[in-house]
Amino acid sequence: MTNQKGGVGKSTIAVHLAMALQERGDRVLFVELDPQGNASKTLEKAGGVAALQASQLFEEQQLTITPNEGITLINADAKMADIERAPLTVMSTFKDHLTALASQFDHCVIDTPPTLGLRMSSALIVANHVLSPIELEEYSIDGITKMLQTIFGVKLKWNPDLNFLGMLPNRFNSRSEDQKKTLMNLVENYAHLLIRARIGIRSSIPEALSEGIPVWQLKKTSAREAGKEFQEAFKLIFEKMGVAK
Repeated sequence: MTNQKGGVGKSTIAVHLAMALQERGDRVLFVELDPQGNASKTLEKAGGVAALQASQLFEEQQLTITPNEGITLINADAKMADIERAPLTVMSTFKDHLTALASQFDHCVIDTPPTLGLRMSSALIVANHVLSPIELEEYSIDGITKMLQTIFGVKLKWNPDLNFLGMLPNRFNSRSEDQKKTLMNLVENYAHLLIRARIGIRSSIPEALSEGIPVWQLKKTSAREAGKEFQEAFKLIFEKMGVAK
């Protein structure tokens, strides 16, 4: 889950994606590289168990994890700030650790920081798929070209098997004419790189996360509508991932 622009809802989408996969009965590992730690807080409320600190994935040491019944969490920690000053070899270390852990899980969801650096690059190098939530505001759209250059640059140089799932419009305000025009512009110019779904801006989404549950489990009308939007988006994403129903 990546976007070089902050505030577009990466953690919200990442957490709901992990919860959706876990509800399928899959073993899910969640790695939070975003120093804000919002995803970790939500997943701990949801019963996720912290197995490691994220900084350990960049260190030369033997790591062991025992998957739990819920989502297994590798959460952000204070030492993450030092990673950006580390040598480039830490990216290979990160990849080696996740490769070694892969046999114990069905899926690994990585929430990246909103800045280009070693942590974001490390995630893109090891990933099979990448999804980019976007917000339909002018200042957010301005960074799309740079974001795509980063993703496809990593694909070209380091990870030829990286599958760009697409851009997922998030925090969509159906009453905003400007956002509607922006969405139409994206469809006209980036249709092949766009998830044909959207997640609306609804108060039920942060409310659900504060309770440690996905929005489709919150018993409110607005939450049901939000849940439908997430499920429609995830159906398209799972198809692009090749995830069996």
